[in-house]
Amino acid sequence: MKKMTLWILGTVVGMFIGATSSAQVASFRLTQADSLYAKKQYTQSLEHYKAVLAGNEYTPSMLLKMAYIEEGLSRPGQALYYLNLYYLATSDKAVLEKMDELATKFNLDGYATSGGDLALSFYHDYHIPISLALAALAVFCMTLTMFWKRKGKRTVATGAFLVIVLIVLLVHVNMGENILTGIIGESNTYLMDGPSAGASVVSVIAEGHRMEIIGKVDVWYKVKWNDNTAFVKDNNLLPVRL
Repeated sequence: MKKMTLWILGTVVGMFIGATSSAQVASFRLTQADSLYAKKQYTQSLEHYKAVLAGNEYTPSMLLKMAYIEEGLSRPGQALYYLNLYYLATSDKAVLEKMDELATKFNLDGYATSGGDLALSFYHDYHIPISLALAALAVFCMTLTMFWKRKGKRTVATGAFLVIVLIVLLVHVNMGENILTGIIGESNTYLMDGPSAGASVVSVIAEGHRMEIIGKVDVWYKVKWNDNTAFVKDNNLLPVRL
């Protein structure tokens, strides 16, 4: 038992030291990247920024700088990808204008702001508060049901409502954050009508188009495109997630 306790303690300490070391490396690379960016050595700074992001570390200003560099390199798909990540991290509505500007300039689909887009944006922005509200409502219903039950009164209505709230909470938690969009990151990307290189070609599109991801089959993302479904190779699509 004592050996097991020491092993667990050693593992936890090792994980903490490893996490601290990784954070220090990311911080050092970010400082290097910012220094190179300030010197206008943009391509060099971009490589450092990408390494930091690959380690699941980022700052909002870093994402904006990456978008600026990619736009300067005439890579609208990559630029829009980082702008989308920035919006996901900050919910800064001002960046939507820049995204719309690039989408209009390069004639890209998937950026029109409809009522559904605004609702989905609201849902993403307030996913955690909605989760907390549903959890609080579930606790309230559970407490109320137990109270009426102790009083010897019927609890069918409150019990049924509790079940509904729990189902909604379960769906919300398990599926809500899985609503993803993706940005085409490569020019001349093939959209297929099935998850196979031998499937029929639906369209050949340029980088930068944005589409909703609705599933994945092996190395193929299933996406919505022009009100239909299509499949795109995963190395050609950049899922917008942090």
